[in-house]
Amino acid sequence: MSRQVSRNYYEFTPDDDTEKDVYLQAHGQNFDGRERHVVIHWVNGTLADNPVTQIIQLSGIRGKFVFESLVAKLRNPATLESHTQYYLGSFTRAERQLLLQLANQIKFDKASVVNGCRVWMRELLLAMVRENLISEETFEVIEEDVPLPKRMPEPEAHE
Repeated sequence: MSRQVSRNYYEFTPDDDTEKDVYLQAHGQNFDGRERHVVIHWVNGTLADNPVTQIIQLSGIRGKFVFESLVAKLRNPATLESHTQYYLGSFTRAERQLLLQLANQIKFDKASVVNGCRVWMRELLLAMVRENLISEETFEVIEEDVPLPKRMPEPEAHE
């Protein structure tokens, strides 16, 4: 994989004060029973005719999760089309800032082996419902379609 795919382009294409369409993206076209990565994103601009999207996600792998709040990635339009996109609405800059604040407040265990990005996203979307950023109906559709599991207790450490 090229270095450009993982590079953070936020300093080149930061968020601005325009109203933007915000989406939740679920990996692939449907749930195959395995892990299905989810992100919230919106377009900040373009570089070399490709969109640069600001991304909100819990990233990493089981046992090594991280959350970074100001991340923008260069995206291939064909790749965007190969994943399921759920429209969350047109958000003002203030609403996107609130979304980032909510994401920063979601608690997660960096070393979790049972609660991954879909659990974290479920909790973020519920916080968005409480703040009237999305409707309960939107949450329910995404929760079922992706699907978004509820948090489970962490297994006790084996010594």
